[in-house]
Amino acid sequence: MSPTRPGLAISPRLALAGLLALVALGPAAAETPRAGGVLKAAIVGEPPTLDAHLTTAVMTYNIMWHVYETLYTLDRNFEPIPLLAEGHVMSDEGRRYTIKVRRGVRFHDGTELTAADVAASLARWGRLHTVGKAVWKHVEALEARDPLTVVFHLKAPMGSLLYGLASTFAAIYPKAIVDAAGDGPVKTVIGTGPFRFVEHKPDHHIRLARFKDYAARAEPPNGFGGRRTAHLDEILFVPTPDVSVRTAGLETGDYHIADQIKQDQYERLLRVPGLELSIVRFGFWPAAVLNHKQGPMTDKRLRQAFLARLDVEPIMAAAIGHKEFYRLDGSIFQRELPWHSTVGLEGYNQRNRDKARRLLKEAGYAGQPVRWMTTQEYDYMYKAALVARQQLEDVGFKIDLQVVDWATLVQRHGKPELWDVFSTGHPVSFDPALFAALQCDWPGSWCHEEKDRLMVELARESDVKKRKRIIDRIQAIFYEDVGRIKFGDAFLFRAARKELRGSFRTAPLLHFWNAWLAGR
Repeated sequence: MSPTRPGLAISPRLALAGLLALVALGPAAAETPRAGGVLKAAIVGEPPTLDAHLTTAVMTYNIMWHVYETLYTLDRNFEPIPLLAEGHVMSDEGRRYTIKVRRGVRFHDGTELTAADVAASLARWGRLHTVGKAVWKHVEALEARDPLTVVFHLKAPMGSLLYGLASTFAAIYPKAIVDAAGDGPVKTVIGTGPFRFVEHKPDHHIRLARFKDYAARAEPPNGFGGRRTAHLDEILFVPTPDVSVRTAGLETGDYHIADQIKQDQYERLLRVPGLELSIVRFGFWPAAVLNHKQGPMTDKRLRQAFLARLDVEPIMAAAIGHKEFYRLDGSIFQRELPWHSTVGLEGYNQRNRDKARRLLKEAGYAGQPVRWMTTQEYDYMYKAALVARQQLEDVGFKIDLQVVDWATLVQRHGKPELWDVFSTGHPVSFDPALFAALQCDWPGSWCHEEKDRLMVELARESDVKKRKRIIDRIQAIFYEDVGRIKFGDAFLFRAARKELRGSFRTAPLLHFWNAWLAGR
């Protein structure tokens, strides 16, 4: 069955197509990959979970999508293509998607992938995950019609379904593992990916090894899709919370790649022999998430006072540190995407002390502590919070800055009684209807009747111009209701040893299939 594209015409490559094409750069493109070796990747800390259905943490998918795979993924133009699926056909005027599962794909325990595994996994994802919940609002039923066929019955035509199924968190597990886990964490880590899980030693490493029976696709590599090859024997993800230790280890060769290197080290590291640096402009936006469910920030006037005071230039300068790696732009979606909007931006970067003080007075704020969770494991989050705290206290807020490790922050942000604000970063979303920052179900509980109705319309709409008009209105609400706080756009700084080759250098999502170690 050949894949049939949905009606959604999204092509976010635009001005950065050349920069962000997911192909290897330089001499590596002409080299023959070498098999073998152990890749050592320094990461910022312990992941909050290895269960892809239970988190939106980037750290989790950076590790686990080597192990777990999805029905669809994204090609070099960031459009959905089959991965574990053979393809799909639409019928019933777009309300039914019949998806064929690839034959002969094996899980790491040797069992063969079936439609029952797919249906059980995606039902759990739709029940537990932020993006899954956004998709499941439109799903009437999901059935495993035969051993290799699943059928989605939708309430209405949906332009976002395949983007949802291409989410790195829409992982397919064996049905037996899903059934045993229920809504709790999975106990056994088994997927279909090019690498299999070996062990997790907390604060030491997460070890993955090549899966010798991996069923790769036949097509050439294409973005995150096509043929995936595990050239490496093993990958070690090493929690290394101190950014100076990650940087030093990269320079000495103890690590082949290090996550979240400080951008103010860019020019110095350019002069270090043996390193190759990349700037990836499809990055993320540093953010403060306000608690709309309980506590002082449920008062819209306090949220508006918070937003009114902020001066984002010093916040972004402190957080990111190098002007090549950030820009001041309040649009929910980056200017490289067709969804970029200027509506409501009078609410961004107001720097208005008098307005903030007036709103605090109107709200009857009497200096109650505002508990702000942040972490030094992501240095930019901590530094942004420090500068923002100074600005907010300048107009009368009392900020109780609580510094915890990232795993603890992620565990706590699902408990609204424990915090009022937390730091995070929102990665680029290639389908606007599935952007976690806009979902009512995401931590912070930004639920707004009109916004939530518009999000449903956005997921169903396939016309680009109509989608853009919906997004304009959502962004107006975003600033009027202060859904989240966006500080600006930050670009990814990727630093790796030159002997580590592969297309990961320019990709917005980190991956090590089709990567190899040269000159061993």
